[in-house]
Amino acid sequence: MSFKNRFNCFANQKMVKGKNMNNEFNLIIIGAGPGGYVAAIRAAQLGAKVLLIEKEAAGGTCLNRGCIPTKALVASAGVYKTVKNADSYGVKAENVDYSFPQMQDRKNKIVLHLRAGVEQLLKSNAVTLIKGSASLLSKNEVEVSTQTGTETYKSEKIIIATGSVPAEIPSIPADGKKILTSDHILDVTNGLAEAPKTLMIIGAGVIGIEFACIFNALGTKVTVFEMLPKILPYEDEEVADKLKMFLVKDGIEIKTGTAVEPAMTENYELVLVAVGRKPNTSNLALEKAGVIAEKAFIKVNDKMETNISGIYAIGDAAGGVLLAHKASAEGIAAAENACGQDSKIDYSVIPSCVYAMPEVASTGLTQKKASALGLEVNIGRFPFSANGRAMTLGKTTGFIKVLADKKTDEVLGVHILGAEASEMIGEAVTAVKMKLKVNDFTRIMHAHPTMAEAILEAVHDTHKEAIDLPKKK
Repeated sequence: MSFKNRFNCFANQKMVKGKNMNNEFNLIIIGAGPGGYVAAIRAAQLGAKVLLIEKEAAGGTCLNRGCIPTKALVASAGVYKTVKNADSYGVKAENVDYSFPQMQDRKNKIVLHLRAGVEQLLKSNAVTLIKGSASLLSKNEVEVSTQTGTETYKSEKIIIATGSVPAEIPSIPADGKKILTSDHILDVTNGLAEAPKTLMIIGAGVIGIEFACIFNALGTKVTVFEMLPKILPYEDEEVADKLKMFLVKDGIEIKTGTAVEPAMTENYELVLVAVGRKPNTSNLALEKAGVIAEKAFIKVNDKMETNISGIYAIGDAAGGVLLAHKASAEGIAAAENACGQDSKIDYSVIPSCVYAMPEVASTGLTQKKASALGLEVNIGRFPFSANGRAMTLGKTTGFIKVLADKKTDEVLGVHILGAEASEMIGEAVTAVKMKLKVNDFTRIMHAHPTMAEAILEAVHDTHKEAIDLPKKK
C-alpha cells in the first residue's frame, strides 16, 4: 500500500464519528505565510485533507508586507540611482526624476499578482483556504471567527504558522502617521504616499538598513539609530563594518551605540521603528491545548512538534532566525512529520540576505563564531574591484570572504558584500552543506566573466593561491 493510501486509511478510521465531515480534516494549518502555505501544499502532496486558515491575505507578511514589497521598492530605488549616474556608463539622461506613488503601485501589482498565484497553487492542490481568525479549543479542535460567524473544525494534526508582527518601543508607539512600522510603509491599500524629506530609523538590523538604502537613494535625509555598537549584528563583523562605511559615504547618517528618546523624534518628518519582530501567538489560546510557549515563542523539538503530540509550530512563531525561507523549510518538515515521515532541519547552513545597496549575503560560520567554537580557520578574501564582470557592470564595491577549517580544509562560512550577493549565496550554501573542501571547490569550473568567479577566487585565497590577486608576501 502506498504511503498516500496508508495516510488516508488511517485518517478515515479516526474521522467516521464526526457529525459534519466537511469540518473534519487530516491537518489544519493556522497561517498562510511562507511557512503555512508551503506546509499545506506539501501535506496535500502526501495525500492529506488540509484546511489552511489565514486572517488576512495568502502569502503572509513575507509576500504582503515584507520580503516581496520591500524588494520591489529596492529595485525601483536602485534603477533611479543607476539612471542618475548614467553618465558613468556613457549614457546621457537628463532631468531624471521618480514618482513614489508609481513605485508603490508597481510594488502593489507585484504583491497582488503573487498573492493570486499562491491562492491558485492552494486550489490546484485541493487545499481548503478559509479567511478568519483561528484559536485552539483543544489538541484536535480549532475555532475560526469569520465575518459570517464562528465555526469549529476538527483535525488529527495541527500546524501553527502565525508568523510575527513588528516589535514596538513602548515610549515611542507607532501611530501610522508620523511614527511608522514597516507594515505602514508597505501596506497595499494605505501605504506611504510620498518619500519624506527626513527620516529617522530606529534599528540597524535588516529592516532598518534596507529602508535606509531605499529612501537615501530617493533623496531623503536618512539617520539611523542603533543601541548596539554594530549594524547588522548577526553578520560577520568585518562585512558589517565595511557596509557601514559604504552607507555613510553614500550619505546615510548612522549612530550606533545610541539609545533613542521620544524627544529625538521631533526633528524628523517621519520615524520608522525597525527594532525587530515578535511572534504573533498571543491570540491563539495555546493554553486550551496545553501548548507551551516561552516569551511568546512556541517551544518545539527537532521535528517541529510542540510538547503536545500532533501539534506543530514553524517559522517566526517557533523562534530562531526569523526568515521566510527557514519558515518554508520548517513547513515542509512539519508537514512530512505530521504525515508520518521523519524529517528534520539542518540549521547550520541557513542563508541570510540583506538587500542593501550594496547587498550582503552569508551562510555558515562567521569569524567570531568560529573563534568561539575553538576552530582555527584560514581566511580568503577577494575584492569585486578585481573582478571583470563587476567592472563591466560598474559594481565594484565590496568583497567576498571565505572561512575554511585549518585542520579539515572544509569551507565553513561564506560572506558576500556587493552587488548580486543574494543571487550568489546559493553556491556557498551548497558548499557549506556538503562540507566541500577547498581543493574540491577550486576544481569546480566557473563561467567567465561572472560575479561568481569572485567566490572561486576567495576560496583559492584561503590557501593564498588566488589567481587574480598579486602574490602575498
